[in-house]
Amino acid sequence: MTQGSTRARGAATAVIAAAGLVAVVAGMFLPWFRSGSVLRDSFQLIGVIQTLGFLRGDVLELLLYVWFGLVPVVTLSVVAYTFGLRRTSATICVVLTIFTGTISGVATVESGGEESSLGIAGTGPTVTLIGSSVALIGALGIFASRRKSASRIAGGEP
Repeated sequence: MTQGSTRARGAATAVIAAAGLVAVVAGMFLPWFRSGSVLRDSFQLIGVIQTLGFLRGDVLELLLYVWFGLVPVVTLSVVAYTFGLRRTSATICVVLTIFTGTISGVATVESGGEESSLGIAGTGPTVTLIGSSVALIGALGIFASRRKSASRIAGGEP
């Protein structure tokens, strides 16, 4: 395999990871909670949880604050890739997708369907879960493509 095809594969996996990250961020702004006819995205839901004080003083309260930082972390991953820090970018992406995938996966499983007037809406968690899965595949592809190209550049056998 030539170095050009390895670069193309690396670029393709980066595009896959970026598309997954776009879906993760989009999913965070889609409906996550339904209360009657009102739909709330994940950030509005966190606001309600904080206002009602359900997790005040609990360790899980930390997760609420981490959730607010996910969009800047996505940006950090993209900027790192842009500056050539591909493994750093992929590592950030993997950690991010494990976190968002776990939360959105639980929410997707727990959603009661659309017939309930109060509960978890399926749209936001589902899109976030799919985006997390796609971004994870892309990030793992970045790791794989960089490893193969590194051994070829150094002159070693695969």
